[in-house]
Amino acid sequence: MITPLASPPAFEVLTIQPVGDRWRITSSDGLFEGVFTDAQSAVRCAKAEAEAHPGHVLMLAEPA
Repeated sequence: MITPLASPPAFEVLTIQPVGDRWRITSSDGLFEGVFTDAQSAVRCAKAEAEAHPGHVLMLAEPA
């Protein structure tokens, strides 16, 4: 017999976007955000956050 999950796994999106001369990370649930001076630091932080929370996905927005 297969027992269904009590609730589906959370699915959140972490978005990294350029904002002026900074890089901003935001989560789709609004619980995580950060501003960084360089893209490498922003990506490193977003990867660490995603790895710490199963179900998180990284998405890099194309510059406008």
